[in-house]
Amino acid sequence: MNIMNNEKSLNKATSLWFKATLFVSMSTLLCLPAQANNNDQDKGHLVSVDVVKKEQVNPSIWLPGNVISRKNAPISAEQTGQLLWLEEVGVDVEKGDVIARIDARHLTLQLARQKAQVKKAQADVDYLRVQKQRIAKLTEKNNSAVSEYEKVTKDLIVAENDVVDLSIAVEQTLLAIEKTTIVAPFTGNISQRFAHEGELITLGRPLVQLVDTQNLDIKVAAPLTIAPFLKRNATVMVKWQNQLITLPIRTWSQAGEQSSRTFDVRLAASGLNILSGTPVTVSLPKQQAKEALLVPRDALVLRENETYVLTVDKELQAQKVSVLVGQGVDDWVSVMGNLSVNDSVVVRGGERLQSGQKVRFNNALVAKL
Repeated sequence: MNIMNNEKSLNKATSLWFKATLFVSMSTLLCLPAQANNNDQDKGHLVSVDVVKKEQVNPSIWLPGNVISRKNAPISAEQTGQLLWLEEVGVDVEKGDVIARIDARHLTLQLARQKAQVKKAQADVDYLRVQKQRIAKLTEKNNSAVSEYEKVTKDLIVAENDVVDLSIAVEQTLLAIEKTTIVAPFTGNISQRFAHEGELITLGRPLVQLVDTQNLDIKVAAPLTIAPFLKRNATVMVKWQNQLITLPIRTWSQAGEQSSRTFDVRLAASGLNILSGTPVTVSLPKQQAKEALLVPRDALVLRENETYVLTVDKELQAQKVSVLVGQGVDDWVSVMGNLSVNDSVVVRGGERLQSGQKVRFNNALVAKL
């Protein structure tokens, strides 16, 4: 009995020792990646860098602008009547799609009456044509006065003109009925409604606002002094929602506003996923080309209140440098700030990098520097 108890105690002790050993081994393995990560962080954040260079660029001025639609129109009623149906706000419509319907019953009754009048006038024409032929035969035999023939001829001409006049009235009524169904004159989006179903709509009453959301421009009120430096299709920088994009100059006004000394400049913004009315900031050239410092576009960190780059000093520490952005040249951007030619700037890995933190690069980047 004692021998069995001793064996059970020994087996239990062995099991506990095995579990403890396994726990310690697993803990050690789990700690290794964390230690490795800590070692990597001690070495610094992994980044990619490029160097500042100097080139000829046009000095620029940053101006506020607004996104506008090239087609933005209130669609009005062309007939009077009760509004039966109106398209909802926010709906995309194609050119020719129905966006409103007006009651046309009174026009339908008017059309029926006019068609009856056309038939009546046509019956008079048919009668007078037969009468003219009969009198013409009598006149040839001297059995009827010439004046009688002339009177019938005149009555026939009047009757034929009455048919033409009444037929035109029928066409006008058909056009009026067609206009009780309002269709979109161009592809766009319903941005506003100015009426509601059941209202009595008068001629010329605006019903909806239709906006073309695809063909967009950015409108800038620019000072007249920069007009000589603009070039059609030249690309300029646009700042929008912490993004920096390039867009071409599409056109500009050839006359300025006397009171503000400004003129309209339009940038082509078609295809951008942006709402009409969105505010942006645009960089336009203001002087002849001169030398300026350029950094890669990816080096810019855009914030709501500032734009900056992160440089790397000799101690491999990141340093924040605020800059003013100028013109873009391919994948580079001219800047003004506390920078020098051949300064290293972070182009990758700087999203969460703070000023003063250590950085590290791979061997290829070190060799490049």
